[in-house]
Amino acid sequence: MASFIVYDSIQQYRSDNTISEGQMSVDADPNFSPGSYVTDHERSNDQSIGTSISGIADRDAIEYAVGSNATADAVAVRFNGDDNVSSGTIMEFYIDTDRTALSAKGSLTAVSGAGWQVVDLTETTGNKFFTEFKGAVTNVSEIMFGKKLGFEIEPDANVQESFDSQNTILRSLGGTEYALNTSDPQKIFTITFGNISQTFKNDLITFMENVKVEAKKFLYYDGSNYHWVRLTGPLTFNEVADSRYSTSIQMRQQIQ
Repeated sequence: MASFIVYDSIQQYRSDNTISEGQMSVDADPNFSPGSYVTDHERSNDQSIGTSISGIADRDAIEYAVGSNATADAVAVRFNGDDNVSSGTIMEFYIDTDRTALSAKGSLTAVSGAGWQVVDLTETTGNKFFTEFKGAVTNVSEIMFGKKLGFEIEPDANVQESFDSQNTILRSLGGTEYALNTSDPQKIFTITFGNISQTFKNDLITFMENVKVEAKKFLYYDGSNYHWVRLTGPLTFNEVADSRYSTSIQMRQQIQ
């Protein structure tokens, strides 16, 4: 499968947005009603995959209300373990401007074990984004609506991986060196494109503006595995021919 990025295109992580727990009224074209149903529902929208939401029952739902209309064509869901449902649809996703007669834009079937799942949605613009649970789903730790940015070409063959050890080397007054380690090593991915179009350049700029360079985490799929990452700095574009560009993207793997 080709490489791609999924990023928050709806600005769902803004502090002035509203996230509400509730329940859908019926299975088909439901209405959303707020209420106390999902435990720690805000954990699905905190850019951290360390803590899962809980207390989910059939037709429980979460609403993400953003400040202005935005467009999404994908949703990325993180599971920290098995979903607790043996088969069938476990989540449905809606985008609209109100809470009534909602039409599903995509769905997710049962999964096994921890990891990321990406669902392609019918591209839709709205200011209310909903997740409905179809059963007592467990271990969901993040739900990110956004854009799926496919690479128009695969990165150049020299994809680089390195590690940042998070060590600080200090020296005592007597000259003895010692190290402070603040966390486990983080993997650094560097992918390079030698010749991309103006269109793909514009798409990358839109992506960079939406993630606010280093500010927001996003999902990178390398063709085999998903990585929860953030940019290490802004992208730089060099024009290599008329309306053709080269650039490199450096990403730091996130621990949570």
